[in-house]
Amino acid sequence: MKTHKRAVLIDFPSLAWARVEGGGAAGRAKKMSVEGGRSARILELSPEWNETDWCTKAHAGYVTSGRLRLEFAGQAPMQVGRGMGFWIPSGCAHKASCKKTTSLFVVE
Repeated sequence: MKTHKRAVLIDFPSLAWARVEGGGAAGRAKKMSVEGGRSARILELSPEWNETDWCTKAHAGYVTSGRLRLEFAGQAPMQVGRGMGFWIPSGCAHKASCKKTTSLFVVE
């Protein structure tokens, strides 16, 4: 990780993949934590990814391939496809699922 006056260069190719799980399906992630408890992640979610627990953290993301379904407590779900981004504010209960391999970049 290189820094310059609080700016951070994240060399994702040099980061190791870590296993992540969601609703019985596995995926993988490359994650870099930065100042203030924030993190940037590259996620590759496997088919049938289905989070079962609600998350209330803020997230901003961009889908690079596949399609992500975002479900919200008490609201209509949102479909986010390749080339689309999303912003979820803090406190907004949500969970994600996908039917085929989906890759995305997420900042939290």
